[in-house]
Amino acid sequence: MLSIIIPLYNSEMFIIGLIEQLNQVTYPTFEVLFIDNNSTDNTIEVLHIELHNVKFSYQILSESKQGAGHARNKGIAEAQGEYLAFLDCDDKIHKAKWEKDIAILEKYPVEFVFCRTKRFYEDGRELLHPINGFREGINSPPALGLIWLQHYFYLQGPGAIVIKTETVKKLGGFHSIKTGEDAFLFIRLGLLYTGFFYSETLFSYFRHAQSTISKTNAAKDGTVWSYFNLKKQLYADSIIKSNSEAFKIVQRQLQLDILLLHRSGNSLESIINDPILFDFKRDFLLFNPISLLINRLSSKLKFNPFFQVWKRLN
Repeated sequence: MLSIIIPLYNSEMFIIGLIEQLNQVTYPTFEVLFIDNNSTDNTIEVLHIELHNVKFSYQILSESKQGAGHARNKGIAEAQGEYLAFLDCDDKIHKAKWEKDIAILEKYPVEFVFCRTKRFYEDGRELLHPINGFREGINSPPALGLIWLQHYFYLQGPGAIVIKTETVKKLGGFHSIKTGEDAFLFIRLGLLYTGFFYSETLFSYFRHAQSTISKTNAAKDGTVWSYFNLKKQLYADSIIKSNSEAFKIVQRQLQLDILLLHRSGNSLESIINDPILFDFKRDFLLFNPISLLINRLSSKLKFNPFFQVWKRLN
């Protein structure tokens, strides 16, 4: 059986379309776990109304700790299926996707399967996620994990993937950080486990102004802080540390993020004031007094000659 986990937060405007999609799913045996994450609108009332005539089994759960990671972990703990899928209320899924995914999982010796993803916007724009380096079919570890770690936009989104439940539980589920919780799980998944990729675009997600990531990016240095916080968690993770190439990539990324945040006016003390980074060594080439002065005065990082030398060496 397949368990589909769907966090909900102030989602009433998307509920009707969500249930219509789920009613069209061709895979015959699945349950849906809706997890309300402290909604303040009529999400649950609308959900109850729309669930009156559905063809699938479901549970409505609640999670008081805010964030998609907490909500999804609640669903993982209650899931009855052998396989897990993740969907947000404003995502679009092809009706036959999960049928195709389960068939692959049952045919090949893999722990997860995923398709290509499309992002669409309120203004009508559409954007296909890149897949450079992916192999059609079976991808052995740590290949996917390293690709995702070096190119975060290559992550195809939670709705693109179906994973064996026992594998997700071994990895400890999703992180509790507000953004990047899915990247944290999938990078570690790709480093350790074999996955199957196919290039059909059977999943898409909606980037709108009220989404968590849009609100985060709208804040000053929001995007950089978001990635920096994710990379700190990866830096401290035992799976990342056990792969020397992955750990080197994260260390390099942290150097750059710290430099970018410093250039934006943040003090080094405020940036690195985190117990996770207690043993992190800043590169003297980047963080000597002259480099830091140039970093503050330059309009772009590339104008710092110390950065250019460091880049060539790394």
